[in-house]
Amino acid sequence: MHDILGHTLSVIVSLAGGAAGLTEAKPKRGAETLRIIADSGRGALAELRRLLAVVGEEPGSADDTPLAPQPGLADLEPLLDRVRGAGPRIALRTEGDLTPLAPGLQLAVYRIVQEALTNILKHAAPDTTAQVTVMAVESAGPTADDDTVHVTVEDTGPPRSHTAAFRSDDGRGLVGMRQRAALYEGSVAAGPNARGGWTVHARLRTTLSHRETHTA
Repeated sequence: MHDILGHTLSVIVSLAGGAAGLTEAKPKRGAETLRIIADSGRGALAELRRLLAVVGEEPGSADDTPLAPQPGLADLEPLLDRVRGAGPRIALRTEGDLTPLAPGLQLAVYRIVQEALTNILKHAAPDTTAQVTVMAVESAGPTADDDTVHVTVEDTGPPRSHTAAFRSDDGRGLVGMRQRAALYEGSVAAGPNARGGWTVHARLRTTLSHRETHTA
């Protein structure tokens, strides 16, 4: 719930803050910003509906509209596009063979990236730059038992304020990332970097991808 609503509300608030002025000064840019806000809201509602269905709290709809599929690696670029609309310049790099990753593991990677980007929207200056890297690492041994996927999200800052430099929020985001990584015997580390920004690094085992209990 925190992943879905926290990220989307951060995007909407960041975009809405500048949309009013853009509609008059730069109508086309303002219209695009409003479109991103609407798309973000619709996407959050679809994901929330799917989550409620998973936990058994979503009543059947009158039109039996299919639930939105859970997001995966193919949805990272659209996710980055929504965040870019709020100001940050973000690049995505993938390395290694990511095609075998099971849907549950892809969802874990997506949510970790989503939460790290939410952190950037909350705490970094609007014109910050960031690099998202998703890398598959094969084990050196004869089996694939130690194959891993590494996720790194690094921004250059600067923080919005002195207090933001410590990224001192309620901590639920980092806890959520670590819980997701733990499902795949992984770990998450986060902290300030030498560039004046913040780095989140996650490592997850890919050989546990058969654990498809990760659905939200």
